Amino acid sequence: MKKKVSILVDKEIVEKAHELGINISKVCENSLRFYIQAIEQAKQKEQGQFLGEASSKEGSVEPRAGIEPATCSLQGCCSTD
Repeated sequence: MKKKVSILVDKEIVEKAHELGINISKVCENSLRFYIQAIEQAKQKEQGQFLGEASSKEGSVEPRAGIEPATCSLQGCCSTD
């Protein structure tokens, strides 16, 4: 089930997105999915290290297909390799 929300986005960004045929709602939803997953994985990694468990993929997040943003603002959770 979808829930209607309101967000504020720079006017020029919205206009350019419309020109390019970008579905703003879907992009926002996919970005939120990615960041939620990244934050949850970072928390699990921290808990694992706290408990003495080693992570085999330190500093990396593997997002699901179709939600790969160009940049990641979450420090330490996204690999640049």
